Amino acid sequence: MVMNPLISKKTGKPLVKNVKRQVIEKKYNWGLYVYKKSNGKWFTDGEGNVLNIESMRNDMSKITQLKQAAMYYGDPGDGEAVFVPGLTRISDEEHSEQLDRMKQGLIPSMNDLGAWKAAQDTLTKYGRDAYEID
Repeated sequence: MVMNPLISKKTGKPLVKNVKRQVIEKKYNWGLYVYKKSNGKWFTDGEGNVLNIESMRNDMSKITQLKQAAMYYGDPGDGEAVFVPGLTRISDEEHSEQLDRMKQGLIPSMNDLGAWKAAQDTLTKYGRDAYEID
């Protein structure tokens, strides 16, 4: 489990204000439910991994499973399940591969619609020369 680097660990809200990027609103019905404790903090394992479950939007059985897991690991169960559309889990190996792709100047995730759109917009506006390095 890897936390989304575009989500603030403190507020749980997107860091959009802090970056100069266009955000494409994801209205997918699939994604992850993540558990937020009643004090407003994410329920984590101490290494930044947030308790989550893959789900469709409004799947009460998955929300219940997530709350039960939080209670099993010590939460009183008075927190909430927050749906994050379009977010998927990746393994540690996939995370490592994405970091390598990013360091090479490539789009880290082949499933990142926003990054693909930004790349296409750059190509359209500046042409192939924007990507070619002399």
